[in-house]
Amino acid sequence: MKSRHLFFILSLMLISAELAKAEEVFVLDSASQQQTIERKYIQFLEGYDEHATFEQLQKADWQSELFSNQSFVDGYWVKFFVRNELDSTIIGIFHNLNFEKKIFVNNSLGVKEYPYWKYHKDHYVSENQMGSLYRLVLPQQEVTVVYDFFRSKPFNRYYSAKNGLDRLILGNWKDVQSTEIISLVVSIGFVAISFAFALYYLFIFLVSKESYLWLSLILFQATAMILTTYPTGMYLGFSLWLTFSAINLTNYAILFILLLQFFRKILILSDLHPRINKIFIIGIIFYAVLIPMYVIESFNWLEGEQFNDLLKHPPDNRGAGFIPLPFMVIPFAFLLITAIVISFKRWRKGDVSAGYLCLSFSLPFLMLPMYGVFFIFKMFGLATLFLIAVGRILFLAMFITFGFAVAQRMNELKEIALEQQMRLTEAYQRFVPNQLISSLEKVSILDVQLGDQVQKEMSILFSDIRSFTTLSESMTPDENFRFINSYLSLMGPLVREHHGYIDKYVGDSIMALFDRTPDDAVHTSISMFKALSEFNEDRLRTGNEEIRIGIGINTGMLIFGTLGEKDRMEGSVISDAVNLAARLEGLTKLYKTKLLISEATFKKLTLDVFKSRLIDKVAVKGKEASVLVYEVLDAETPEIFEKKKTTLKLFEQGFDLYQNQRFEEALPLFCRCLELVPEDTVATLYVERCQILISGGWDTETWDGVNRMETK
Repeated sequence: MKSRHLFFILSLMLISAELAKAEEVFVLDSASQQQTIERKYIQFLEGYDEHATFEQLQKADWQSELFSNQSFVDGYWVKFFVRNELDSTIIGIFHNLNFEKKIFVNNSLGVKEYPYWKYHKDHYVSENQMGSLYRLVLPQQEVTVVYDFFRSKPFNRYYSAKNGLDRLILGNWKDVQSTEIISLVVSIGFVAISFAFALYYLFIFLVSKESYLWLSLILFQATAMILTTYPTGMYLGFSLWLTFSAINLTNYAILFILLLQFFRKILILSDLHPRINKIFIIGIIFYAVLIPMYVIESFNWLEGEQFNDLLKHPPDNRGAGFIPLPFMVIPFAFLLITAIVISFKRWRKGDVSAGYLCLSFSLPFLMLPMYGVFFIFKMFGLATLFLIAVGRILFLAMFITFGFAVAQRMNELKEIALEQQMRLTEAYQRFVPNQLISSLEKVSILDVQLGDQVQKEMSILFSDIRSFTTLSESMTPDENFRFINSYLSLMGPLVREHHGYIDKYVGDSIMALFDRTPDDAVHTSISMFKALSEFNEDRLRTGNEEIRIGIGINTGMLIFGTLGEKDRMEGSVISDAVNLAARLEGLTKLYKTKLLISEATFKKLTLDVFKSRLIDKVAVKGKEASVLVYEVLDAETPEIFEKKKTTLKLFEQGFDLYQNQRFEEALPLFCRCLELVPEDTVATLYVERCQILISGGWDTETWDGVNRMETK
């Protein structure tokens, strides 16, 4: 017990003796924060290594500053007095960029020696330390004398303040320890997120082949940089030469090259801004030239005396490299500003992707002040850790917004491609109707193959301009085309309006198909005659003669498919039904009617929708079998329609008598029709037929009432 008391008294005497020499005592009184010890509280001792004893340190002549730069390499001691007014006796001490360390503490608990520590991979964490962070026991409300030995790696001279120690921090052990852990976690988190995004963008590139490749390479490079730098690199056992020599600048050079190349691609500079593109290429070449120069410089430094002999080669706080990082960034910053201006102008013009790019390009300028604080003021510890963490978050945010920009650009390109595809589809539809493709049971024209065919029932409409050959002879070729196109542009939409589609145009003739119901074909025909009436009014006002058309409609089974050869084919129909429709259109010239339909079409019309009358039995050229031919009265003008409707029963009676060879009885009925409707050309024809048959006689055995056509 007496020995303990004696030791305590001696410790107090020693502390008191040293306090008498000390100028000031540092008070540690901020409960939950880390505190930087100001230079005025610190004394320096050169010429003593880690083997110095406590007694030697007590008797040594301490100075207010370092006088030899070589002390950074050979090591030096610092001494300070601290009074602990925290709630805890467990205090952490931290000296940034310190790789060899030893501590003596003298207080009422006696002299405590904390063992010498030198950085290596398997000696980073122990019970009372984490790296160069030491866990000290400082009694509360008591002055403690601390002797602290430092030795830095030669590379770290770039980050050392003039006249010694750049940052010494004391604080609650948990806070100091947390700073180191957070630093590691931030680095690992950045690596994980950066690597994940790099893989993500790489996978997207493999699918899209867009600018995602450059994003991926940039993030892979950023990941490699963090893995090799402090503190991650220390935990992984990488040489600190990768962090603190000029070789680290090669990483920045590669990063700038990839960024500038990405800027070129995403801004499409080669096409839109060729002169600016050349400047960006010059920037890429500049950084490419720096890389081998930095590598050579770094390998020369690896064993060079400029790191080991700081008396001949004093510290240069500009940093490593013949062009240090702050100056190396300037060309990139200039090109970055250029990219911001370009993207901003495009954004103002409505380019959404350029807006994302403008935001992305601007984010690095938020990082520059943070890293400027790091390089200019040499701030280390929690504040700088925060700045670095925010900087890396901004870096990742930049690439997330870059991803948005690329995605938006891809969407814009897809929209353009879709618009072009729609325009192309619309163009195809002018030559190949969608109904044709659907009739072949195909999804798109790409699915249509030579020889594709289907069999289905359809109505066929044939339309033709009367005496067009004569009409065209009075016009020039240019006038002919303008006339035909003006006419067809009027009639074509009417077909589509009534659910049909144009199979082909043959000069002034139209062949249309209807696969729903014959009603659609008849409605189309009626609409065509109404439109023709307005068309003729315009022609008469301009001094041109009016035109007339005839329409024939037939319904039947068709073989619908593709004809031709592999390099030239078209959709077409093959069937006698088509031929009959064409013949019916030709018969409108004989009967001087507007619209004729076949029996097959008549039977499938909706009951009582249209007014029609049976006008003949016809055997078209090349066919023995006869067909019944009907005239649709609805195609007439309203005046003629009403007149023919009044004589409908009278005409039907006359036609029935005619077919039964009762011509004398039929003739007066047809004559009566003409009296009531002088414009009834069909009644006129039957009056003539009856008169011929009555005057010339007929063979009752062979006459069957069929009109056999010798011409088309």
